[in-house]
Amino acid sequence: MSLRPLLALASSGFLRPLARLGRLSSPLYRLSFLAGASSGRVLRMLHDEGPLPLADLQARLAPDPATHGALEAWLGFGVRLGELGLGNRGYFLRGSLARALGQPGLDPVAALLEEVASLHALLLLQAPRRFRQGRLFTLEDQDGRMIARSSRTLEPLVFGAVDAFVPPRGPVRLLEIGCGSGTYVRRAAARNPDLTAVGLELQPEVAAAARANLQAWGLSDRATIETGDVREAAPGIGFDLATLHNNVYYFAVEERVGLLRRVRGMLRPGGALLVTTGCLGGSLGMEALNLWAAATAGCGRLPSPEEMRGQMEEAGFSEVASRRLAPGESYFAFTGRA
Repeated sequence: MSLRPLLALASSGFLRPLARLGRLSSPLYRLSFLAGASSGRVLRMLHDEGPLPLADLQARLAPDPATHGALEAWLGFGVRLGELGLGNRGYFLRGSLARALGQPGLDPVAALLEEVASLHALLLLQAPRRFRQGRLFTLEDQDGRMIARSSRTLEPLVFGAVDAFVPPRGPVRLLEIGCGSGTYVRRAAARNPDLTAVGLELQPEVAAAARANLQAWGLSDRATIETGDVREAAPGIGFDLATLHNNVYYFAVEERVGLLRRVRGMLRPGGALLVTTGCLGGSLGMEALNLWAAATAGCGRLPSPEEMRGQMEEAGFSEVASRRLAPGESYFAFTGRA
């Protein structure tokens, strides 16, 4: 084989950058394939029913014969990556991550992978062009249900904060602002059998999913979900507890003291507030969250721990305290009393 083409590539200056690009491409392809296989329910299907022959997958995933060849090529890409295998009985999950993400109990991790491959990639790819055009991202650029699913990766951390915050007995009225999937309302209700709750959710599709969850969990008689913006809605007053989990950055920095002051007005004297949030100075994942918050209209960058405590005090809360929820990560719980 002639070395002339290789020498031409080397002299062009392309060779070294192309080699580095090749090393970067493989994990990107793997991430994107797994995200597509997860969101398209392929991982779950092969986990529960695999191996499955090509004809079965075509019938279920590509009912239009015009797309059969494309599906086969996509499956072949998964085989080349080592995430899928192909044997005598058909396609099966081969990669360790593919096998793990096909399990129902790891859906929050699968959703986080989908978030990284779609939303985080979109932010990094489109940010310079949008900023030149004077445009920010919007909440419509994200899949609210996917975010509600992926945020459940933080459940073990937030559950601990909820357990420390909610008294184990006695009548308690809880206001949860931005209830997501409703899982933290469920945790609080399990912690205290006398607790009742109102969840206030900004995004209608997320609120609908939370209502369905509460009904499935048998909590509809103890908790209700309302749709609206806490800055405008009137869920009531005299609550004993209020919580904001993973959403203070949905509010602009300059609006947060006013938001916290409004929440304080919904609490009875002596009522308490719990805020769990990522803060500045964390991992790359936290940096991606900070970028999303700073680049999305109506939202704002992550706070620093000192800033969050100061804003709570400025809003009129006393006994303000904070604690790190994850060793080595900038993720905190903040509490204060009205």
